[in-house]
Amino acid sequence: MLKAILFDLDNTLLDFSGFKRESALAAAKAMKQAGLFQDEKIIFNKINEIYEKKGVEYQLTFNETLRELGVENDSQFERAKQAAIIAYTKKKYALLKPRQKVIQTLNSLKSKYKLGIVTDAPKDKAWQRLILAGLDGYFFPVITFSDTNVRKPSTLPFKRALVFLKVQPKEVLYVGDFPERDIIGAKKMGMKTCLAKYGCTDYSEESNVADYTIEKFEDINGVVNSIE
Repeated sequence: MLKAILFDLDNTLLDFSGFKRESALAAAKAMKQAGLFQDEKIIFNKINEIYEKKGVEYQLTFNETLRELGVENDSQFERAKQAAIIAYTKKKYALLKPRQKVIQTLNSLKSKYKLGIVTDAPKDKAWQRLILAGLDGYFFPVITFSDTNVRKPSTLPFKRALVFLKVQPKEVLYVGDFPERDIIGAKKMGMKTCLAKYGCTDYSEESNVADYTIEKFEDINGVVNSIE
């Protein structure tokens, strides 16, 4: 019997990849307007290079971007950095919304199932995104990287969620967009698994070992019905 549904956050509930792309582009444009001589496409590509090297949660991306672009003047450096931070933040506030039908679907699920989050995002960033998207009241527990200091597919984040849920792994459905982390981790824990195909950045049938696959978020209702 299904008693709880756990979700990944980024790219499952939110279009995180789209938000990062558009926010990075806004930051690059702001740097250009603040006096950098490089083309904004070059600045944008440099930001993405640093994301690839340091991870998308890296907090000194703009500092490193400016250093690698050879900006040495203190005033120019600070002006461009702060312009980038402001542009990025404005774009984040504008774009961080739930995917289509997320709220309606969660409303239909919450009366029957416990709903929680297991994400690799840091605690502060996860909660900022949930609050900005209006999703902060739907989930308990919210397990982040900061809670275990390990990332999926480790079973530790899933185990921590089970402590709060007080259910058995076989009574839980985990929904995520990353086959190698979300699905493998939840499977190792003994949970039922559902791949959010719409959020996969590099989907292949060969890497999909999930019990269920959905093309859009609201398809979870059909998965739940088939489990029941």
